[in-house]
Amino acid sequence: MRTRSRTPDAPPASAATAQDRSSRAATFQPEIQGLRALAVILVVIYHFWPERLSGGYVGVDVFFVISGYLITAHLFKEASTRGAVRLGRFWARRIRRLLPLSLLVLLLTAILTVLIMPSTEWSAARRQIIASTLYVQNWILAEDSVDYSKLDQGATAVQHFWSLSVEEQFYVLWPLLLALVLAVAALVLKGRQELTEPRVRRLFLWTLGLLAAASLVFSVWFTAQDQAQAYFVTPTRIWEFAAGGLLALIMGSRQFTGAWGNLLGWLGLAMVLASAVFYDDQTPFPGWTALLPVLGTVLMILCGGKRQVTGMHWWMSLKPATKLGDWSYAIYLWHWPVVVMAPYVHEGAELFAVQLVLIGGIIVVSALSTEYFEKPLRYAKIILPTGRSLAAAAAGMAVVISTAYWTVEQEEQGASEPELSEDHPCYGFRALENPEECTPPEGDMGLYPSPAEVAQEPQNPVFPDCQADADHDGLFECWLGAEEEDADGTIAVFGDSHATMWLPALDAIAQQEDKQLLVMTRSGCSPRASLSDGDDPCGEANLEILDRVADDDDIGTVVMAASQKHSEFGDPEVEVDLPEGVGDSSTGASMLTPIQYWLDADKDVVVFGETPRMNEERNEDETLPECVDVNRDDLGACHDDLEDTRVGDRWLTQSQEIFAEEQNYHFVGTEDLVCDEDEETCYAVLGGAITYNDNSHLSQGLVRSVTEEIHERMEPALTGGQ
Repeated sequence: MRTRSRTPDAPPASAATAQDRSSRAATFQPEIQGLRALAVILVVIYHFWPERLSGGYVGVDVFFVISGYLITAHLFKEASTRGAVRLGRFWARRIRRLLPLSLLVLLLTAILTVLIMPSTEWSAARRQIIASTLYVQNWILAEDSVDYSKLDQGATAVQHFWSLSVEEQFYVLWPLLLALVLAVAALVLKGRQELTEPRVRRLFLWTLGLLAAASLVFSVWFTAQDQAQAYFVTPTRIWEFAAGGLLALIMGSRQFTGAWGNLLGWLGLAMVLASAVFYDDQTPFPGWTALLPVLGTVLMILCGGKRQVTGMHWWMSLKPATKLGDWSYAIYLWHWPVVVMAPYVHEGAELFAVQLVLIGGIIVVSALSTEYFEKPLRYAKIILPTGRSLAAAAAGMAVVISTAYWTVEQEEQGASEPELSEDHPCYGFRALENPEECTPPEGDMGLYPSPAEVAQEPQNPVFPDCQADADHDGLFECWLGAEEEDADGTIAVFGDSHATMWLPALDAIAQQEDKQLLVMTRSGCSPRASLSDGDDPCGEANLEILDRVADDDDIGTVVMAASQKHSEFGDPEVEVDLPEGVGDSSTGASMLTPIQYWLDADKDVVVFGETPRMNEERNEDETLPECVDVNRDDLGACHDDLEDTRVGDRWLTQSQEIFAEEQNYHFVGTEDLVCDEDEETCYAVLGGAITYNDNSHLSQGLVRSVTEEIHERMEPALTGGQ
């Protein structure tokens, strides 16, 4: 194996001086553009056809390694010659290179969002456009990934800016860290003139090496703990940039050539492609699995041949590859808004032929915007000085943020107010209850609240601090209803978020009955009496709740509700004599044990049947408010067949038959609150109220409209359980 310099007339690597190596580190390498082309191709294919290239997201990791390689080479060259890093000049160059196109895409996306996208998407889009403009999008997505109320929130047209945010944070923090290291070294050595290239190289290697090791260890650990967050946060990705940076520091632009070098280059390509083909959304990523594409990229930069046809770098240096690499940044920016918005513009956007046309259009727009917008601004003399570059960046960001905010505000304020309120005799459930007076059942006076407002309800609950997070340790209690000094007994509420959604009704009922309402609900935590393997704060809290309710004489009634969808559970930790009907199902026994446990403790147990789950057979990615918003003239398109909404084993509904003989057991059916059981139709809108704020949680307006009905159905439990 031999090494080859990118400078044709340079001496052999073994004889090259340190100055030569530093110079070569900044030498243009055409195969790098080919690698960029490969990276963006993987990402685009993944986003258009995720089922065909399930791991194409690794293209982002290829970009990260390349960025670390080039930026570190540039910073090392400057530090070797000056003993310092000119931060302002460096950031100004990054601004002129990256911000013009990114701000243009964000600006147009802000405008097109309110023109094309459903109003249900506006608020989330505005939030993420602002976050993307400030290059903190990855942290917003990391926060949302662990926010149970946002799990059903669709991807916005700027979600892909998360990787650009990570990269920009690297561009800010890495030079700062190196500048600090150089300043401390100069102070110790009593002068920057002592910072020779070998010393700078050693300083950079130690700094970057320690940083890479710490980041990789953290990435492996945190990915195992919380993959959803780990995917987006910056510390789990720093080592990928560092891998490229270490390559630049150790090798400069020297490369291994010859047969073995070329073979290793092809091996690197195979590693990247293998991860793109065999990885999917279940792969624990980044963590240790990211080593495959990262090391593969390092090999492709370090090794390869230029020999025609057989040389890996020959292919990467071909004109089509380098041109696509030149436009790769623009392609990355433009492609995702097209993926998200195209289905709202053309019904056939998911057809293969149409998608090919869209990709062709993306490439054309990317080429034009690069050549005639990005490059002219990058070299424009008017913003060439550092101060002007920074000022231009601030001004551009202000324009995008104000536009994103203003467009959404204007459109929301411009929406006409319907002649409707929650007090209307045909609002919500009342339209289904009084079919003769309320025709059609969907209502004909508009929608109240608007689809956009309903879609925001998961983020704006009526009682925001009244549900525990899934990983909350120990028992969590929230008190509603009547004041303690005025209360005559307590109603307890047990279950997951599908129990929490009933709180507006249960709080009103508790106040009418002069009772306190003790809420012990937890997001994503099915009510059960079993423990899962490993750490299980949900199961442990549930077992505490069993005794907490049973031992409290003041609690006369307990309400239990849950989602149709849940995991499979093992045998219950508590032994009770369950009635016949559970069979051999450990899951059923686990979920029904709390009912029997509290019946044995002489409590009145109210079990809410599982609510219908909408959109399961059509489009899970589209929420009901979104469907209603885009089908205002044909609301029936969003209704569902009753049978299609029964998607789980529905053990709580089954409990109606299993505990039919128990005197203190009370079942509250919920299907007939949103469905016409004779017509076997579940409504997306009833009396102007959108029935769900996603596809499974009832909207606040609908819940308030059924309060009287729920109260009536619960009455036997409230009068008999003391």
